[in-house]
Amino acid sequence: MKPTTIEPVLLKRLSHRSIKDQVFSQLKNQILQKVWMPGTKIPSENALAKELGVSRVSIREAIKMLSSLGLIYTVQGGGTYVTEYKSEVMLNPLIPMLALDLTDVYDVLEYRRIVECGTVAIVVDKADAEDIERLETTYRNMKAHVNDRTMFADADLEFHLDLAKATKNPIIIKINDIIRSILINSMDNIVASLGVEDGLNYHRWILDAIEAKDREKAKHLMEVHIDRTIARLKAHEKSMREIESRGNETPGAQPGQE
Repeated sequence: MKPTTIEPVLLKRLSHRSIKDQVFSQLKNQILQKVWMPGTKIPSENALAKELGVSRVSIREAIKMLSSLGLIYTVQGGGTYVTEYKSEVMLNPLIPMLALDLTDVYDVLEYRRIVECGTVAIVVDKADAEDIERLETTYRNMKAHVNDRTMFADADLEFHLDLAKATKNPIIIKINDIIRSILINSMDNIVASLGVEDGLNYHRWILDAIEAKDREKAKHLMEVHIDRTIARLKAHEKSMREIESRGNETPGAQPGQE
């Protein structure tokens, strides 16, 4: 059988904010828009990194996310290929959602409020020393990037993914892997709008409650953290609308004047 070749990819060079998310979005679109057809071998990490102007680490992370959705697969020593259309891939209800990229941050926070309060309760019961050390390391990484909001958002999300891992529940872990791009988008939005202080404080308090084996306190802190984030985002958006409205007013206009 003659090897399948693909046309040169129509990719855009990226800005330097939310790099991993932008890489994922562009590669995903190559598949969903059938630029890269099923069964074709996608360009190498080096070629994609050069085309997009990013590091191989960012490419590798995006490929991992696409693989978790079942859109691509890697052959050891043979490259990465677009998955043939199969029912379990095409019936994945998250794929059209990811294709639209319209997930509202409040929908994500509502989901997190339901899931993460339960998650942290399980973590209190199941977390071992290795899990605690992983969370402490991620928290230190958050502190190290307080002046870089993109890197802080990545570390903040990683803390929540580490909580999922500490449940030892493969369903919770897999779901978080699948919706990772949605979580990245919302975390970037939150940190860009609200800053880092709340994230640092609540993650520290939640981690302390986990280490103290205080199940109810950990659940309560997570609930308050997410509710406070929702309230602060709404207040921030209202403030931005008011500023924009004042900026659109005609300077020097008097009441009753056109």
